[in-house]
Amino acid sequence: MNIVQNQAKEFLEYSLFEGYSYKTFVDKVRSQIYDYRKVSHKIIFIETLLVSIKVEYDNHYKVCSDKENCSQNKFYENTLFFLQEDLEDLEERISPEDFTSFEKKGINENLEKILNELNQIKLGQELTYEDLSKEFEDLKDLYFLNKKHWSQIFTGKLTEMVASGVISEAYSKKIIDLISENYDKLLS
Repeated sequence: MNIVQNQAKEFLEYSLFEGYSYKTFVDKVRSQIYDYRKVSHKIIFIETLLVSIKVEYDNHYKVCSDKENCSQNKFYENTLFFLQEDLEDLEERISPEDFTSFEKKGINENLEKILNELNQIKLGQELTYEDLSKEFEDLKDLYFLNKKHWSQIFTGKLTEMVASGVISEAYSKKIIDLISENYDKLLS
C-alpha cells in the first residue's frame, strides 16, 4: 500500500461514522483531496475510499434488517455515488504522463497474464513464481508514480531478479520472451 492509500485508510477510519450526513462526509473528502497537488494522487485517494466503503456497505447490507429504509444504506449509496462522480471528473483531468484507471486495469491484466504463462511453463521453482508474484503486487502499489518512473522500476525489478539468480539462467530466456511479448502492451 502506498502513502496516499494509507492516508485514505486513515482518513476513513477517523471520518466515516462521526454522525455525518453523506453530504458532510463527501465535503470532507473533497476538502481532504484539495491538499494533493497531483490529480493522480487525488484519484488514488478516492479509489481507495470507494473500495473500502463498498466493502463496508456490502458487509452491512448482508445483515441489515431493513434494507429499503436503512439510513446507513442510504449513507453508503449516496456516498458511493458522489465519490464515483468526483472520480470520473478527476479522470478527465489526469495528465498524460500519469496512469488512468483504465491503464492500471490493463497493466494489471497483463501482469497477471505474464504470471499465468510463467506458471504454465512450470519453472520448476515455486520460489520464482512467488517472488515474481510479490514483485508484481508491489508494482501495483506504485501507480502513483508517473509512467516513465514506473516503467523504470518495472524493468529494474526484472533485471535484478535475473542478475541475482532468483530466476535461473536456464529459464531467463523463456521469461524474457514472455516479458517481451507483453511488455509493449503494459504501457499501451
